[in-house]
Amino acid sequence: MALPPISTVATPAACVRRFCLECLDATTGRGAFDCGSEVCPLRPASPFLGKPMPLTMRTEDYDGEPARVPKRRPSRKLIHAQCRQCQPDGRDDCEAEDCALHRYRPWDGSGKAGQRKASPAQLQAAARGRETMRQKASTAVGQAFDG
Repeated sequence: MALPPISTVATPAACVRRFCLECLDATTGRGAFDCGSEVCPLRPASPFLGKPMPLTMRTEDYDGEPARVPKRRPSRKLIHAQCRQCQPDGRDDCEAEDCALHRYRPWDGSGKAGQRKASPAQLQAAARGRETMRQKASTAVGQAFDG
């Protein structure tokens, strides 16, 4: 079973999962495991954290289970750390459009590719709400000075 197309991967959690699957050369979560990498910024957010390596993949130099790492939620901050580790010289070198983390790169609009845009009706409602709050605040301040 092949991985889903990158264009359908929308959330940071889905991007981290796909990145881990590609890094482990696995096509499903069943074949994935905790890599034990000490340098990967995404390891605390890996969905496979704590899952032991399959017996068939272990070699004689396998020294047991990987070290325990506190679990973290997948976030843009972790993805940005991975991007900066991969491309330390900045965005000029990054041409990896097939990377699972590409849509959350720190160099493209602060990595907000997965966020929804507000509709015009939502923007108008927010503006009306702000105006109402300003009017209430100015009335309350005026009453405080009058009394």
